[in-house]
Amino acid sequence: MPAPPAAPLAQVVPLTPVDGVYTYRVPPEMDAEAVAGARVVVPFGRRTLTGVVVERFGDDDLDPETAPKLKPLYDVLDARPAVPADLLALTKWVADYTLCTWGEALKAALPSGTGVESRRVVHGLAPPDAWDEPRGRKVLRALQERNGAGLPVAQVAGVLGRKTVPQNLLRRLEAAGAVRLDDEVQEARARAKTARHLRLATPPAGGNSRTVRGARQTALLEHLAGVGEGGAVQAEAFAATGATSSTVKSLEARGLVEAFDAEVERRADGLDGPAPEAAPPVDLHPAQEAATDAIAGAIRAGRGGTFLLHGVTGSGKTEVYLRALRAALDKGKTAIVLVPEIALTPQTVRRFRAPFGDAVAVLHSRMSPGERLDAWTRIRDGRYPIVIGPRSAVFAPLDNLGVIVVDEEHEASYKQFDPAPRYHARDVAVMRAHRAGAVCVLGSATPSLESVANANAGKYTRLEMPDRVPVRGPDGTTHAPAPLPPVRVIDLGREKQVRRLKGALSHDLRLAIEARLGRGEQTILLQNRRGYAPVVTCEDCGWTPTCTDCAVSLTVHRDRYGKLSDQLRCHYCGLTERLQPACPECGERDLRLLGQGTQRVEEEIAEVFPEARVLRMDLDTTSRKGAHRKILDRFGRGDADILLGTQMVAKGLDFPRVTLVGVVDADTGMLLPDFRASERTFQLLAQVAGRAGRHELQGEVLLQTRNPDHAAIRFALAHDFHGFAHVEMAERLALGYPPYGRLVGVEVKGPEQRSTEALAERWGVALGQEAQKVAGVEVLGPAPALVGRVKKWWRYHLLVKAPRTLPPSVLAAVVRAVRDRVGAPGGHRVNLDVDPVGLY
Repeated sequence: MPAPPAAPLAQVVPLTPVDGVYTYRVPPEMDAEAVAGARVVVPFGRRTLTGVVVERFGDDDLDPETAPKLKPLYDVLDARPAVPADLLALTKWVADYTLCTWGEALKAALPSGTGVESRRVVHGLAPPDAWDEPRGRKVLRALQERNGAGLPVAQVAGVLGRKTVPQNLLRRLEAAGAVRLDDEVQEARARAKTARHLRLATPPAGGNSRTVRGARQTALLEHLAGVGEGGAVQAEAFAATGATSSTVKSLEARGLVEAFDAEVERRADGLDGPAPEAAPPVDLHPAQEAATDAIAGAIRAGRGGTFLLHGVTGSGKTEVYLRALRAALDKGKTAIVLVPEIALTPQTVRRFRAPFGDAVAVLHSRMSPGERLDAWTRIRDGRYPIVIGPRSAVFAPLDNLGVIVVDEEHEASYKQFDPAPRYHARDVAVMRAHRAGAVCVLGSATPSLESVANANAGKYTRLEMPDRVPVRGPDGTTHAPAPLPPVRVIDLGREKQVRRLKGALSHDLRLAIEARLGRGEQTILLQNRRGYAPVVTCEDCGWTPTCTDCAVSLTVHRDRYGKLSDQLRCHYCGLTERLQPACPECGERDLRLLGQGTQRVEEEIAEVFPEARVLRMDLDTTSRKGAHRKILDRFGRGDADILLGTQMVAKGLDFPRVTLVGVVDADTGMLLPDFRASERTFQLLAQVAGRAGRHELQGEVLLQTRNPDHAAIRFALAHDFHGFAHVEMAERLALGYPPYGRLVGVEVKGPEQRSTEALAERWGVALGQEAQKVAGVEVLGPAPALVGRVKKWWRYHLLVKAPRTLPPSVLAAVVRAVRDRVGAPGGHRVNLDVDPVGLY
């Protein structure tokens, strides 16, 4: 009897932090769909997980004893590959470069909530008083309250107020018969949505319009005749014609209408209406034309390459992006546009929808899982050739990529901090474009020093746009380019001495705001700290309320009605407490609120300018879906005089009537113990200054600071990026920091300070031993993190430095060797951050 044919095999990467590629048998009925890039459901130990097939092969080369032991795939989730071949290769590069698992990198490239996996659940079998140990009784009591529903094992730690699951306790409870542990499979949270549709049916022989009765039936038939064979969503057809369910039933009975269920797309906020009217064509100024010719020429020629587009604020970079996208679409190619903040997405979407209409899709984390799934699916299917979004949009499943635009490429928000992969979207964009033979455009008025160094070395092509573009007035006439606004520095130290400053707004800033209110012009105020007061302190004993779970002070917040609430809030973990009227240490009632957050500045504006209409834009006012767009739309319509906010008001906004930008406290972040603090401060100040006077009205910028002689302030005063970059890069060169050195940050976290510090010391010793084998590698630390405890986790940092000439793979090998040797004991974590952008 002949042997059965060899079963084909699949190599699968589970979407988990577990490293490695695992081999499974492919059942014959799944053979056609379980191709490379398809998502599959697989057994993994006692769990069931979603993974991605990365390779298919036969079992001829396997040990005959091994092949029969391989487990089969449980299911295939995709009719066509979820991860195209180019993204498979890109995510493998991301995993290798950022020192994470391939599964973590693949998970970042897929829409959240679409995987299938099992979770360990504990069920109670005994009453709480059946167990002597307090912790066990607490767990059994929690299970009893769930009425047999079971509790995910991961949540047991929260029941006990711990960071880690007490596995030993659960094992003892299970052995005693007090609990039962099960593995339950969870279906995907995000699924396709269907809705009732209507379409014209082929009328029966002899059928005619005389069977139609009434205006509603006639209106519905005419409406369906205009929408084509795909039909119309029933609810939309009802709204358009006034028809009802009885109307449909009557027409169905006559064989004139068919009702059926079909998928509908849930579109993100800002895409659910008609596209804005396209702006009239503009004439490019010489620098714009030169940049457009270089970029569009490379796209048309299929040459690829990376361009650093350095253009001052208002120089017309967006117009260059639009021309680049048009060149790509004309060649039948696709495009990605990355923006640093979700707050910028509404304005960017409107600007790109005007010329490209419904060819534009959006991907970002504020979308619901269903909206994100629908957009991702249709992007993969080729319906949308242009994708706009923050950093995760760099993984959009587009085929035939022509161009990637990274707007405001210097922004730290392009860096993923947690969880892994800790990638930088700018670097991934450059690599993806390189692999696809596409063009990558890095645009900024204040480029990162890493990009400047790459341009200096000839890796990127530098394109300069040093002047603002001519502006078009309300009457359609073209005016001379608006000059960069003059910047004035207000020394808060001197202001306090001379004028006895008590509030957040200096005398000169108040006068400037008053002048704009009188002329009907608008003001943007930047205060990069939210809440009301960052610190509360007792004047008698010095007591300050701090978070019980994080090593930070609690911030006072006002309630949503604008009144000063008694709520203290931690900006790291969200913990809230009541603000007591008296000091709990000494009993005195002399509590002072120190510092100014956006809420306190808003209150001061209301007191000084009661007639002013103010919009506040920070994390507290933009947490709801669509809030960014609503605030910016109101300000753009002129419904407010002042836009006050955190750094989200500093980037990419373009409002013609904004003539004043005020920075309430330019020192925020300037003095952090981070070698990039000065660069970030200069970039923020230069960017927010660029929001003023972008059109025919003259602008002005006022910076309030206690450090008027700081380099970031001095160069921002003169709009002098090149001068700042020259000074800053000389310091980086002397210290061996990027762009002249390589860094890997190591964060050691644990539930107890002593064990975490000991683990950090072991990592430090092991890293030092490995570093001695490679010339030029240096290990700094360990040392407590600037915020030493966050969400009950104690934190220690180490930093591995190496010269830029050292290949990344060599430095990665040093860190991997220590990870494999020392690792992270149970209950502890070690996070590796290649090319960190923050050291605190």
